[in-house]
Amino acid sequence: MPGWDGFPVREALSQELGCPVMVDNDVNLMALGEQHAGVARTVHDFLVVKIGTGIGCGIVVGGDVYRGTTGSAGDIGHIQAVPDGRPCACGNRGCLEAHFSGAALARDATEAAQQGRSAELATLLETNGELNAADVAAAAAAGDAAALDLIREGGTRTGQVIAGLVSFFNPGLVVIGGGVTGLGHTLLAAIRTQVYRQSLPLATGNLPIVLGELGPVAGVIGAARLISDHLFSPA
Repeated sequence: MPGWDGFPVREALSQELGCPVMVDNDVNLMALGEQHAGVARTVHDFLVVKIGTGIGCGIVVGGDVYRGTTGSAGDIGHIQAVPDGRPCACGNRGCLEAHFSGAALARDATEAAQQGRSAELATLLETNGELNAADVAAAAAAGDAAALDLIREGGTRTGQVIAGLVSFFNPGLVVIGGGVTGLGHTLLAAIRTQVYRQSLPLATGNLPIVLGELGPVAGVIGAARLISDHLFSPA
């Protein structure tokens, strides 16, 4: 996050609010939320993949969120999905996030509308002045072929990265969440197809890949759980 590197977020908020503050990555909090009150209530080893403005992954091992040495575990948006692909904000090329995220999807949808490949997206662009993931979902729901292709292509690329994670980590569940999940079962089907095709059957034979149950409140519930666990821990 350019301009925020090294900024003492926790200390600044604590001073402003006059109380102790805890800070965590949004997808880690989503994982805690789904574990506490969502689809992962009975699973101890699982992944939560958030597809929104960026792409991240919450990793839960033995019931605990794994954050890595410096807190950057799960930054899968910057795993290369397309060799020598589009430039990414991180400075590399071909990152998953550069090819499929809320911003990337909006860009591709705008291009499809302007090039005359989608009458539905062109109408939405003219009406709204810009396009976002919700517009692509609406166009896909109306049967627009270009919108459906954008979703399937993005789901396939995301599935390629998730397949690598599944082969490495062997989770008991993969949860898909974030703003782009408004694309629904078309996106989920593309991710599932790629993961089941690419990963070994031993890892995927009993592996559910599902949408999160809690939607936009997953992170809020996870944040409440983070605080309560800290306050009421034996330590």
